[in-house]
Amino acid sequence: MKAFSKMLIEEETSHTKLIEQYNKYRQAGLKLNHKIMDSCLNRDVLMKSSQLLGISYGNKFFFNTEDETSVLMDFALNEYRIQNKTVVEIYREKFGWKNQKEKDIFTALSSSYTSLFKVTGIIETENTLILEDILNKKSNIKLLDIAFSQTIEKTGRHLLFTRLIPFKYFNMTGGAALVFSSTFEQILLRRYKKERKNVSSDNENIKRFVAFFKLNKIYGMNVNYI
Repeated sequence: MKAFSKMLIEEETSHTKLIEQYNKYRQAGLKLNHKIMDSCLNRDVLMKSSQLLGISYGNKFFFNTEDETSVLMDFALNEYRIQNKTVVEIYREKFGWKNQKEKDIFTALSSSYTSLFKVTGIIETENTLILEDILNKKSNIKLLDIAFSQTIEKTGRHLLFTRLIPFKYFNMTGGAALVFSSTFEQILLRRYKKERKNVSSDNENIKRFVAFFKLNKIYGMNVNYI
């Protein structure tokens, strides 16, 4: 009994440390994003990004929801290309990193990718979602996300189009996600193949992001975080 109690305490301590690390990277990532935006993200890139996503008219932005601003920033920083380089890559080459956390974030972002994920389970005690990557046919992917783990249904009722950012001990998102009901899975996959062909870009990452953003206008759902 003592051994079992000790094991539970060790697990709780380990998870607490992981959450602390997660929060520190989340905060450091937000600060780094602001530095990148202030130094390397100009209005021209924002306008061209918003034009691809279809959320601008003339020189003005038109957002349907507040969440779309986060989606635009994710796209502008991590997908839009300037001479085949993203804004994040341009910043990293120009300024490098100031500390180990920034270095870790750049390393994780270089391996990050977007896809359509199905929520197949939730481990509430670990604030973890179990995902299936539908587009790349990968399963049992663990995503550490406090807000989603407390909000999303447990048994595959939701699909997430989001950026998966792999750190050493956990995966996290960039904070922007498009949410769909899993009842639309087959429709989304069919429509995605058509929508991506209409995107004015030769880059597959851009095609995928824009296609799902536009599909979200039709099939997406709002999620209220707690």
